[in-house]
Amino acid sequence: MNRPESWKTWLPLLGLLVVFALITAVWPSLANAFSLPSLSFGGGTTTAIPYEPEPIHLEAIKTSLAAGPLAAAAEALPDTLSPFVALAVVAGVIIGGVVVVGGGLSFIVRLLSGIRDSTVESEAYRAHQSALEQRQREQLKQMRDGRTTDPMPSHKMPRWSVVSNALITLMFVGFATMVMVRNFFPEGVTEMDGRIVNITTPVFAVFALITLIIMGLRLRPQKIEAVDETDFGKIPWDFIAVLITGLIMLGLGIGFMVYINAG
Repeated sequence: MNRPESWKTWLPLLGLLVVFALITAVWPSLANAFSLPSLSFGGGTTTAIPYEPEPIHLEAIKTSLAAGPLAAAAEALPDTLSPFVALAVVAGVIIGGVVVVGGGLSFIVRLLSGIRDSTVESEAYRAHQSALEQRQREQLKQMRDGRTTDPMPSHKMPRWSVVSNALITLMFVGFATMVMVRNFFPEGVTEMDGRIVNITTPVFAVFALITLIIMGLRLRPQKIEAVDETDFGKIPWDFIAVLITGLIMLGLGIGFMVYINAG
């Protein structure tokens, strides 16, 4: 709103709002006076209803104002007011308020912007700005003199890599344990010596212990840290072939056990 061309944006919008408000307010009386057809969106014909504008009564407002310091103004008010006159008064108040408030704010913003621009472009301000920057550079130089920076610590944490890989491996061991146990014991429990015994927990504990022993022997932080050095080595196709073959045999074995158990 502080630009000189801003009125080209908000003034047409304000004018459209006023025009549509006036058309909405006076359309019933115009349609009744000139026998204009009423709009119908449901199809068919419509019958125009006679319309007579009802005056607005101001007795309550005059009574409330008469008890205060505005008694003289209350006496000057009429008893009734035409809706068109009331609409014009309200529109004038709203438009006048918008124009006055918007013009006042625009004047204040332009005044402050001009003061700021003149201050920034003045020689005194530039001199003070240069002196402030020079003082800050000197303070930074004094703070840096005699200080040494510590070397940046290493961000490699192979131990956490071992922990995260171990947790992920134990999660898959748990999934495999549940699949295998539920094939032989669908409920996950069995009866031993007249007692109901949970099968899943001890089986998972055994498999998890075996997995942890193997990872303790094979998965070391030094090996994980050395991966970056051998990252560009040859692809171990032999290991991949053995791994895929073992997974296929394991899947076929589990499927065969499921088929036998279901039969």
